[in-house]
Amino acid sequence: MTKLARRLGFARYQADERYQAALSACAARDLKAAKIEIDASIELLPNHAEYHAARGYFLLEAKDPRPAKEAFERALALNSFEMLANYGQGLLAYRNKDWTLAAEYFTNALAAQPERAETQYYLAMICHRLGRNEDALEWMQSAAGLFLKAADRRERHCHAWIREFERLLG
Repeated sequence: MTKLARRLGFARYQADERYQAALSACAARDLKAAKIEIDASIELLPNHAEYHAARGYFLLEAKDPRPAKEAFERALALNSFEMLANYGQGLLAYRNKDWTLAAEYFTNALAAQPERAETQYYLAMICHRLGRNEDALEWMQSAAGLFLKAADRRERHCHAWIREFERLLG
């Protein structure tokens, strides 16, 4: 792409079009197309953290954790407050049972987007794994409220955990 085209913002516009196509493909569960589109976005704007984070998410969904971790790390190198990259790294740490590291990443993701029910859900689960069930109960109640507000059926799952935490604290 020519310098003039970059200065006029054509690359940014094209990259965003490809990014939107990647998101649509992911929503349709076509992860192969999603990765192709996000890679095109990254080629056009290689220093855009959100694109690298999305790439990591697509790779994580495709059950390819090593390159997902690399994509999340690249996103965080570009922007340490990138929510999806922190969330993705938190998921990886959680799956590896590294509760402390997972809590750190999820806390960073929460700081970037405080109203994300998924992040609060995982913070509740980490507190539970660490034996801090009072904290787990508070986080899970908050997550349930956010899922309810979004009319997300995962709210019912939260209530099952709330009952479990109450029983454990009982």
